[in-house]
Amino acid sequence: MFLKRSKGLIILDLDGTLVDSLADIAASLNHTAGELGFLSFSLGNVRSFVGDGVQVLIERAFPVKETVRKEALALFLVYYKAHLVDRTRLFPGMAPLLAVLKEEGFRMGVLSNKREKLSRTVVQSFPALRDVLSFVYGGDSFHEKKPSPLPVREIVKKWGREAEDVVIIGDSPNDIRAGKAAGIHTIGVTYGFVDAELMRAENPDAVADNSGEIQDAIYGLMQK
Repeated sequence: MFLKRSKGLIILDLDGTLVDSLADIAASLNHTAGELGFLSFSLGNVRSFVGDGVQVLIERAFPVKETVRKEALALFLVYYKAHLVDRTRLFPGMAPLLAVLKEEGFRMGVLSNKREKLSRTVVQSFPALRDVLSFVYGGDSFHEKKPSPLPVREIVKKWGREAEDVVIIGDSPNDIRAGKAAGIHTIGVTYGFVDAELMRAENPDAVADNSGEIQDAIYGLMQK
């Protein structure tokens, strides 16, 4: 028998799970590189930089002295904020999946390592997200960010759920580690930004290649 849907809480990663934002991140990073006189980055390069927030993104892209990194961070943020969702799109099947889960009574929200303000702007840009998500937290919303379990535990506590009634879904080892350390269910997706084998190595409770498999995994895990 399935868990009563109104008890179920779903914590979703944003970039690489709900939205494909790599092109906008790459464009912003390459604009920054050009302004500073550096060579541009391929999408593959940028893919290897993302997942741990903008500060780490800049550190990985520009392993130079701190004063240059500070300038790079400022340049990146100005450009990225102005072009946040120029080419960002929902992953296929995500809009109908979220609509079905909401209709069935699941409570859902975002926990990203992207800054909260940027994450909220992305969510607000897509009605399919804005109209179904109950919360949006970023890498600066708590004292620690993923892979720390602290943000997950705080969300579980805030929404008054038991760990067995909560699942986190993401494409990164950070998502799986945070979920496991917090004692909740974990679903890793293979279509995101992080090498799927790195995610699989964290042994999530389930692995999904697409939105349909995410739905099946949720139903399979969140049973009485």
